[in-house]
Parts: sequence; C-alpha cells; structure tokens
Amino acid sequence: MARDNQKRRTRKALVEAAGRLIAEGRRPSVAEVADAADISRRTAYRYFPSAEQLSVEATLEATRQNMELSIDAGRSGEPVADRVDRLVDALSAMTLANEALLRQMIRFTIDRDPIEPGVPPRPARRLEYVERTLAPLQGGLDRDELDRLTHALTVVIGIESTIVLRDICGLDSAEILRVQHWAAGALLAAATGK
Repeated sequence: MARDNQKRRTRKALVEAAGRLIAEGRRPSVAEVADAADISRRTAYRYFPSAEQLSVEATLEATRQNMELSIDAGRSGEPVADRVDRLVDALSAMTLANEALLRQMIRFTIDRDPIEPGVPPRPARRLEYVERTLAPLQGGLDRDELDRLTHALTVVIGIESTIVLRDICGLDSAEILRVQHWAAGALLAAATGK
C-alpha cells in the first residue's frame, strides 16, 4: 500500500509540475517537468512517454476541484442516489467540455502496457470520484459488493461510455446523459436494494 501511495504521489507531482509550467505559458518537455518536480527523468518517462500525453493529463487534472465540489455539494445525510446523480451530471459536463482531450488520452494509452506492476497506464480520477461519491455506503455494503458497484459505475459514466453511446449508438449529448443516469441508478438500486 505504501508503494502504491508513492506511485500516486509521483504521478501527481509530475502532473502538478506540468500544470504550473503550462500556466506560465510554456510547453514543457517531459525532462523539464521531471526537473521541476524533482523527479528523475527516467521515472518521469516511465509515467509519461511524451510531453503531449503529460500536457493532456495536466489540463484534465485542472477539472478535479470542480468535480469534487460537485460531488460534495449536497446536504449532510442525503441519499447516495443524489450524490450519484450529481456525479453523473458533473462527469458528463466535464466529458463534453473536454471530449477531444479525453479521446486523445485514450489514444495515448490504448496500446500502452502498465507503467510498472500495479500502475495502470491512465490516471484513476474517475475511480476516485466514484469512490468519493459512494463513501457513505462504506460499512453498509459488503466490501466486495461496494467494490463491484464502484467498478460498474466507472464503466457506465465517463468518456468510454460517451464514445459508445455517441459513436456506436448514435445518441446526442442529452440522450447520452439520460442513459448514463439510468444505468448508474439501476446499478445503485441493484447493489443497495433501494
């Protein structure tokens, strides 16, 4: 677990350093970002083989705070279904606003092996958002059931779901959102019996 946390911190440090350099109006190389983050260049290239991939991720990372605020915007003790609805709405809005960047991120990582054992080739922002949304269910659901629900929700929302619904099913943005709400609600109801 400590090693996994270190891997997350390394990725986060690189993305934050890239974000700072981009905010200064620069188009940094992976080596420049590694230097700014005080991380070895070799390690940085393991996480991000190209500056373009690092820039895309840094740009998308800027959406994190708004996502977290959206998830936590409700009243204390509200139904988890309300939190899930807010997550679906916020993630859909972020996906539509950044669809080209998100598609680009998929292109960068689709054929890429894991960075190293235990480190997937893409960041886990969506997984973190779903975990945050479902946090009130901890202790109320069996751990395996909560994990299954968490993983299932990550499948039915976000860019991959949007690509399937738009490119294969031919749905427009409004209908995509309706389907994602329905799927998320159905999964939550199946897991919680409510």
